Amino acid sequence: MSKLVFRNYDKTQLKLLLAEIGGERYQCALKDAGMENDKPMSMEGFYVEFEPDTLDFKLYYRYPSRTTFLIMSVLGYWRIPQTNWERHRIVE
Repeated sequence: MSKLVFRNYDKTQLKLLLAEIGGERYQCALKDAGMENDKPMSMEGFYVEFEPDTLDFKLYYRYPSRTTFLIMSVLGYWRIPQTNWERHRIVE
């Protein structure tokens, strides 16, 4: 079965979102995700995903090795990107 999601890879919007989240909250989210030793080194792997089924926005990071981590839910933040969303079909 497949699932429809929308993803945003816009680096400038993601930088604004990360600035709104703040350093302390970001560091806590990395620790909660088990990424405190392997912190993201660049903006290249970040993306926001919207799931129409749950109406939730989530921040993810994908390493170059294709390992993907959920960092945190960003529902409720003002700087969620408004444009440049891409539709993806994920096979489960």
